[in-house]
Amino acid sequence: MPRTSTTVDLPDGRVAGYEVIGSGKPLLYFTGGPGENAAILRGDAELLADQFAVYLIEPHGSGVSSPPEDPSLYDPAGHARFYEEVRDALGVSPATVMGFSFGAAVALAYAALFPDVTTRCIAIAGRAVGAAAGADSAAEMERALERHSNAAWYPAARKTWDAVDQVVAAMTDPRELDAMRVQLLPLYMAHPESPSAQATIAAWRRDLRSNLAASKAWEESLWETFDLRGLLEQIRCQTLILNGELDVVCGPTHGAVIAQHVSGAELVTVADCGHFIPDEKPHEFREAVMSFCKFG
Repeated sequence: MPRTSTTVDLPDGRVAGYEVIGSGKPLLYFTGGPGENAAILRGDAELLADQFAVYLIEPHGSGVSSPPEDPSLYDPAGHARFYEEVRDALGVSPATVMGFSFGAAVALAYAALFPDVTTRCIAIAGRAVGAAAGADSAAEMERALERHSNAAWYPAARKTWDAVDQVVAAMTDPRELDAMRVQLLPLYMAHPESPSAQATIAAWRRDLRSNLAASKAWEESLWETFDLRGLLEQIRCQTLILNGELDVVCGPTHGAVIAQHVSGAELVTVADCGHFIPDEKPHEFREAVMSFCKFG
């Protein structure tokens, strides 16, 4: 399938790296983290490449993309404004915007901030509120974690999970962050021993290149203040929300919050699925996206 990878110049001597997979109508696909590189989304993009030209843009501070002036700009709105600069520099308009995990929050912020260039918005495994999400969210998370409590790898992963802010604060090497994220991946999955889950873990181990500065900014302050609910009410385009039934961080509770604040949003809960919807349930993912976009 068609694939190109290159850079684009931005104002003030900055640059952004990006890759295009497929051909068709433009779709801007935003990665998670914050600070995860776009390469980990290649498999997702290939599921849609027969209908879309999927733009995988490296977030600011990742890969060759220039970092933001201030760490506070690693929040969803800051990411959205960076991606809008890239879209404008590439001359791409209008476009569907789609995001995974933290990238889902970015896609929602983008749709609210830049309605004139957003055809539709797709939020995959996303949430609108950070540390203040509430008791229902905390209970949902604990149930998802406890599903794995009998696994041999669980105690070590859970210990890291429970102290992730301190662990990240002590890091000095981005490769430490890559290793930590790979260690925690099984907690995010409905069935981490399945072949598809193992393939995802192997791909992340091979391709993940994290931006430590973005993760530190998130754990140190942005997570505490992250709340998109007011911004969501500004979204006017068609919006699809996909959440996994067994997602440990962005489950049905979070999908419902987003749907409550986005007028006319379509909410789909994917059964027997964790955080990685395109990897764990590729057929259901593609079917939901294509139906929403009126393909097929």
